Amino acid sequence: MTRAKPRRAGTRSGRRAESLITDAMPIKKAELPADLADAAEAALDDLLNPDRSASFSLDGDADDFEAATAPSRDLSRDLPRARAKPPAPPPKAHAKRPKTIAPPPLEEPPILEEQVLPQIPQLRFAIYEQVEQLASAQGAIVAAGHVVVVGASGTAGWSKVADQIVAGVDAVLVALPGGEPVIDIALAQEPRRPIIIASITGKPSEGCARAIAAGADLASARPHELERMSPILLAAARLHAERRLAQNARGAEAVLRAKLEELSDPDPRGLQPMEVFQRVIELELKRARRFGYPLSVALLELGSIELPAGGDRILRARATAAIVGAVRDIDLITELEDGRLLVLLPYTDLDGAENVGVRLVHAVRSQPPVTIGEVSAGAELRIGVAGGRIGERLSFARLMKDANAALAQAHADLLDLVVHA
Repeated sequence: MTRAKPRRAGTRSGRRAESLITDAMPIKKAELPADLADAAEAALDDLLNPDRSASFSLDGDADDFEAATAPSRDLSRDLPRARAKPPAPPPKAHAKRPKTIAPPPLEEPPILEEQVLPQIPQLRFAIYEQVEQLASAQGAIVAAGHVVVVGASGTAGWSKVADQIVAGVDAVLVALPGGEPVIDIALAQEPRRPIIIASITGKPSEGCARAIAAGADLASARPHELERMSPILLAAARLHAERRLAQNARGAEAVLRAKLEELSDPDPRGLQPMEVFQRVIELELKRARRFGYPLSVALLELGSIELPAGGDRILRARATAAIVGAVRDIDLITELEDGRLLVLLPYTDLDGAENVGVRLVHAVRSQPPVTIGEVSAGAELRIGVAGGRIGERLSFARLMKDANAALAQAHADLLDLVVHA
C-alpha cells in the first residue's frame, strides 16, 4: 500500500514524485548519490528558508528522504528560485505615501545690541526744612538713590546748612518761606552753585511764584514722598549734568582763546595775521551772541601822499606804528589786502568805538611830517565805525558792510571819523 505524500515545494507535480517512489527498486543498503554536494546545499537552503521546508516533514520516513535526494531531481533549477527574493506586494490603491516635510532650518537668534541707558548722576543734597518735614524729605531723597550730606531746620540748622553749601554740594532743598537766606548763599556760589529746589506748600501756583522770586530752579510740594519727588529729583539730576557740560564748554572756549593768543604775534598790540584775526572774530561773535556783549569794528584808511625816494612808505610806517600804539589791549588789528587796517573792538558799543576812533585820529596827527627834499607831508587817517547793539543779530559780513559805508561817507564829507548808526 502506497501512502499519499504531500507535495513538496520545488517539484513539478505530485504524480511525478509518486511514480518515482513506486518504480524504485527496494534496496537493502543505501548508496550515496554522486551529487551529494548539491543535495546538501539544497537541504541547507531549505533550512535557511522555512517557507520551502514547511511543505514536507522529515519524520523519519526513508521514502521522503529518498524522494528528496533522488538523482533524477534537477536541483540546479530550484537553487535560483530558492535564493531569489520574493517580489514586493503591490501598493494598495487607496494608500498614499505620506510626504516627508523637511523641518525648516534653525535660524540663529538675532544678536541684539546692548542698549546703554544714560545713568542719572547721584547728587549730594543739603536739606533745610521744617522739623516735621525733615525726616520724610531725607527718606525720599535717599530712596531715590541720592545722598543727604546734611539736614537741619530752625535757626541753629541755618548756619550748618550754609557751611555745607559753601563747602560744596550738588543740590539743596530749601523750605519756603523761611529759607530765602539759604537760597541767597547758594546763588552766591556761581558759577558752581548747587541746584536749588524750593519746598512749597499750599497752592502750587502760588508756591511756584514764590520759588521763582527767591531764585530757585525747581519746586517740590509737600508732603515729601518718593512718588511725588521722583520727577523733581530726576529734573535736578539732568539740570546738574547740563550745567556741568556748559562749564566744560566755557573752559574749552577759554583754552581755545589762549591757544589763539599763542599763535598770534608775541606783541598783542602788533598787526595780527589775517588767519588769526578771522578765528578770533568768529569766537568773539559767538560770545557776543550768547552773552549779549557789544561788539564793534573800525575800518581805517591812510591818505595816499606821494613823496620822492620812498617817503610815502616812511610816512605809512610811522602812521601804522602810531595806530598800533593807540589801540587798547583787548583790541585786535590786522591789515587787509588793499592796505586798509581793520580793528576789532570787543565788549565795545558804538559810543566806545567812537572814542577809540578819535584817539586813533589824534595819534596819527601827532606824528611829525616826513620831509624829502623840499616836499613835506603828514599822514591823513579816515575811519568808518560799525557795531551791533544788544539784542541784534551780529555777523561779520554785516559789520564789514556797515563799516565800508561809513568809510565812504567819511571820504565824501571829508571827515576823519564816521559812525554808522
